[in-house]
Amino acid sequence: MMNTLAKALLIIVLISSASFAESCIANTTDIIIREQGTNIAIVIALSTLVIALAYMVGSLIGATNLIVFSKDELFHLAFSIGLLVGFSGLMLSSCQITDFFFKSTFTNLNVTTCYSEGTGVAGVASCFLTQMQSKASQMSSQYMHRNIDLLMSSSFSIAIPIPLANALTVVAGSYKRVLSQQYDMVLNSFLLPVLMSISMQKFLLDFINENVISWVLPIAFLLRIFIPTRHMGNILIALSVGLYVVIPLFYTLNFAMYSSVVNDCTSYSAATNDIYFGYGCDAYGFYELARLVPQAFFLPNLTIALFITFMSAVNKALRVIG
Repeated sequence: MMNTLAKALLIIVLISSASFAESCIANTTDIIIREQGTNIAIVIALSTLVIALAYMVGSLIGATNLIVFSKDELFHLAFSIGLLVGFSGLMLSSCQITDFFFKSTFTNLNVTTCYSEGTGVAGVASCFLTQMQSKASQMSSQYMHRNIDLLMSSSFSIAIPIPLANALTVVAGSYKRVLSQQYDMVLNSFLLPVLMSISMQKFLLDFINENVISWVLPIAFLLRIFIPTRHMGNILIALSVGLYVVIPLFYTLNFAMYSSVVNDCTSYSAATNDIYFGYGCDAYGFYELARLVPQAFFLPNLTIALFITFMSAVNKALRVIG
């Protein structure tokens, strides 16, 4: 019962969205056909030939297993072709869901940075990552300059000559070396790793947005139609949808938290106020550093865990449905 319901639901989504595919990534199916159209046509022809031969041989010699195999593979082939034809509609449905999330959630949270009407998840996520990268870069530069300034100032000394004796030298700025080491520790232990992490995330996200639909998805459908590699094709389709839709969506959730949940620095003044690193909402204080650290380390790992869960679920659904 659940299997039949799942099939019907997927078919409804594909059919209902196909006619409106122009407004989202309308060229998904076109890209697949353009990149692997010839190979897909050859694989479909070979699969049809194998199915027909299996059915004829099974009917001729009375081999029930070959007849069942031919009927089962015919259904899988038809489902693969239907999925290919309606995949733009499926992607459109995903875009509509995320757009609904933007309208209902970002507006209520008053998150206007990087978001405007019609902006997709990929654009918003990339914009947020650019802002985080710029912030981490500015803080790293500031801490590096402050570290060097304090280190140079720590060598300031006063010499008092004593006639007919030695001279007394007092290093008046020596305490600044300790402050310099604090800046150096924060810079190397937190800011530089944060900057590297966010920069790498932005690079990967932009690479995904530009290449997944163009390269991975066409190969995924080619492998799915081909009988021996159907399971691998399912995995790559799940991977493509997850990378193109789910990953940017989770990034927008992460940065919505950055913009709205932790925007009141006065609530954390007891932990963030520091005589040397700045007070309260200082642009280079501990508060701003604390906002960057989860975006660089914890939240990406949480996103990966959720993405793997999604990919596993889609892969199982494709195996069960068709």
